[in-house]
Amino acid sequence: MLLCITKRNMIDMFRPVRGMKDLFGSDIDRYQFIINKAIDIGKKYGFLHISTPILEHTDVFKRSIGDETDVVSKEMYTFEDRGGESLTLRPEGTAGVVRAIVSESLYQNLPVKLMYHGEMFRYDRPQKGRYRQFRQLGFEHIGEKNPYIDALTIAMGNEILHAIGVFDFRIFINTLGDDETRTNYTKALVKYLSRHKDSLSKESQIRLDKNPMRILDSKDKMDNEICSMAPLIVDYISKEAGNYFEKVCMLLDKIDINYDVDNFLVRGLDYYSHTAFEFKSIKEGSQNALGGGGRYDKLLKMFGGPDVSGIGFAFGVERLMLHMQKEHFDKRIKTAVIPVSDNENDIAFETLISLHNAGLNAEIILGGNISKKMKHAHRQNCDIAVIIGEDEIADNKVTVKFMQQNDIDNKMKSIHRGVLIPFLKDAYNI
Repeated sequence: MLLCITKRNMIDMFRPVRGMKDLFGSDIDRYQFIINKAIDIGKKYGFLHISTPILEHTDVFKRSIGDETDVVSKEMYTFEDRGGESLTLRPEGTAGVVRAIVSESLYQNLPVKLMYHGEMFRYDRPQKGRYRQFRQLGFEHIGEKNPYIDALTIAMGNEILHAIGVFDFRIFINTLGDDETRTNYTKALVKYLSRHKDSLSKESQIRLDKNPMRILDSKDKMDNEICSMAPLIVDYISKEAGNYFEKVCMLLDKIDINYDVDNFLVRGLDYYSHTAFEFKSIKEGSQNALGGGGRYDKLLKMFGGPDVSGIGFAFGVERLMLHMQKEHFDKRIKTAVIPVSDNENDIAFETLISLHNAGLNAEIILGGNISKKMKHAHRQNCDIAVIIGEDEIADNKVTVKFMQQNDIDNKMKSIHRGVLIPFLKDAYNI
């Protein structure tokens, strides 16, 4: 029996995997714009690039993130390779960066400041702004424990958001305290939550014995209602941890960074201590979390490195793309070089090369009549058309058409070929 596969069936067979998305066109332009802005700001703060493998040994994430977190227990893409090793597609960036710092002995020259960007993978319910393959950009500052560093880290995240055109957001901060704080607070939290154990979700009932602070990060509505009346960590904070957090807040005030203290902010991963923070959009919608991070005091030691502190944060790039203002996006003007007929192809080709050599964004459109070429330029979202015909060559000129211009009088200009590049640079504001 022959199986008949139609073109429609073929297309359906080869759609992207659920929760994974192709990036192209204006999306990839916005993505690259965000990455470039973040890299420039990272360099200003002294960060260097690192690129870690997409695959890591599963224990890299179990050890650092924690067995009882949603990421490890529900969301990781884990499999056994042909050699019998358990490998995992990275669900976040910090663990891999810290692993690299230890395995490559980068800790021998502290402090280490590294930035990264790339694909992460979590098995989650796909929706707008949340994908199973998503992009993150992040920053890790290892080897300095100081409230000045915490304030600078939050300030850098704030600067990145403004640079890419995200303005409608708030910064939420909290302290998770030191070991003394967490010991005392955990006892009080367990005592309170135990009185409501039967009303907690099954997951939170398990966490009550293993990691009760994770319950504060639960997504369950009943858990949230119970936790709203739970003891606050600020009431159990040690003098040292309290002074540290107070200094962070004072420094943020000093540099005019607006923030809200959220006593229930714990972050979703086990390795955080002391300062924790999140950037959240104030626009309505479920996908308002832009990113966040915090300080971690024991993560390097978990991987066999020295007992030094670190702080870091990460943004979800798709979230940033969703919330950035369109008018802020630095769209590069594109020029189409259009010969009227094949007779002008050589001059059009030479013109294209001269524009490229001058650093201008341009392409040549060949084939078809002038009407088809102009329609093609429109489809390519070209802003300027440089038209070269028989009359233009005879006069050593070109006709410049502003494709997006509504003013008829200023829509077309006849320009001498010798001044085309400075004319376009003026139009590009270069």
